[in-house]
Amino acid sequence: MINLDYSNDVYRPAEDTYLILDNVKCGKDVLEMGSGSGLIAITLASQGHNVTAADISPKAVGLIWHNATINNVHLDIVMSDLFENVHGKYDTIIFNPPYLPVEAESPQWSGGKDGFAVTGRFLETAHEYLNPGGNIYIVLSDLTDMESFIKKNTNYEFIKIKSLSFDFEAIVLFELKVRK
Repeated sequence: MINLDYSNDVYRPAEDTYLILDNVKCGKDVLEMGSGSGLIAITLASQGHNVTAADISPKAVGLIWHNATINNVHLDIVMSDLFENVHGKYDTIIFNPPYLPVEAESPQWSGGKDGFAVTGRFLETAHEYLNPGGNIYIVLSDLTDMESFIKKNTNYEFIKIKSLSFDFEAIVLFELKVRK
């Protein structure tokens, strides 16, 4: 069982985190972008995956390191604005991006006006960090225009894995494959 400490300054695992954790099928080498408290990265590392956890927040990076230490798990941890400080290629990349269509100061929540400011930037270069046959997992919200976003990103095949519905929104986990 994974034990985590939390911080008010770092995204706390929620339904979207568990949607990912319960439904991903990862290769050996995994990058978790926006790792937050590190739950997904630490869980996968404890299962034998080689995991790199990346986050833009220095507080998140410190918390990931702390949580990996208390769980006696080895991770590569990097502070990075998306792929800025990430090197190498991975079999699987996981990203639970800020997907709410709001303009806010908190990078934990704000996906920009259309909800895709961060996710769009991520997908521009994510394929360059995938091994052949690799996959990407992302979460999107139905509060956004997912259909237009998917049509715009033609270099990826979007495969719907599972969705969760709430009173105010539904979130969808997609697996992405790079189109040849």
